Amino acid sequence: MKIFISADMEGATGVVRGVQTDHREKEYEFGCRMMLHDVKAVIRGALDAGAERVLVNDSHWRMINLDIAAFGFGERVSLISGSPKALCMVEGFDTADAAFFVGYHAKAGTANATIDHTISGSVVYSITLNGKELGETGLNAAVCAQRGVPLALVTGDAAVCAEASALLGDGLVTACVKTARGRESAECLLPETSDQVLDEAAKEAVRRARARKSPVMDIGSGAFDLRIAFHNSKQCDEAAILPGIERLDGRTVRATGRDMETMMRMALSLISLAGS
Repeated sequence: MKIFISADMEGATGVVRGVQTDHREKEYEFGCRMMLHDVKAVIRGALDAGAERVLVNDSHWRMINLDIAAFGFGERVSLISGSPKALCMVEGFDTADAAFFVGYHAKAGTANATIDHTISGSVVYSITLNGKELGETGLNAAVCAQRGVPLALVTGDAAVCAEASALLGDGLVTACVKTARGRESAECLLPETSDQVLDEAAKEAVRRARARKSPVMDIGSGAFDLRIAFHNSKQCDEAAILPGIERLDGRTVRATGRDMETMMRMALSLISLAGS
């Protein structure tokens, strides 16, 4: 069995403020250390439960946050590092039997959620797919679903665990490492505690994936209506330049299609244009 891990930083153990996830800030070193801590705990659990291979995709910001020299698992583990990547946070998922989303966070606008945002906090107000508002968990799970890859594990704060469970049901394993007290404050497990929580969750996720009990997100018949609302009309002006995009109002654009990977690439392109 091969496990794919999409690793973000905002949902990692002990990370509570944006400065800890920003490479321009001195606190970023701590964010990298805790992201690596969580990823290694999950890898160890997956391998101990019988996974033969683990592919990790560094999925935060510039996507060069994980120190490959500090992994230490040998040839069974490999890392996708750097950006841009066509499928961004889920680059490489299609070669795996199950996906793990590690260090994830809740969608933009979620109450009591640590550093909530959707793809770009300064650009995206909300994203809906076929009328349902989704964050990074839902959008990435939808990409995985088109090829039948189940989402077996989500780790992060209590809010993202609840968001993921609502989308995918009881078959999903979640691991909560902190509970937000506000957008930039949380009650956190100590690293030695979260290490064990993440290890055990990964083991259970592998067991469920082997038994074909891990959920594949329901994405319907394959006709997709993707809408992105930006924070302001200038951002929408920029995104609406892309051919084939329909502008719905001052800050919302719409794209349609029948391939979820194409829809994700479209969303990433629109967000990049809007952020320019």
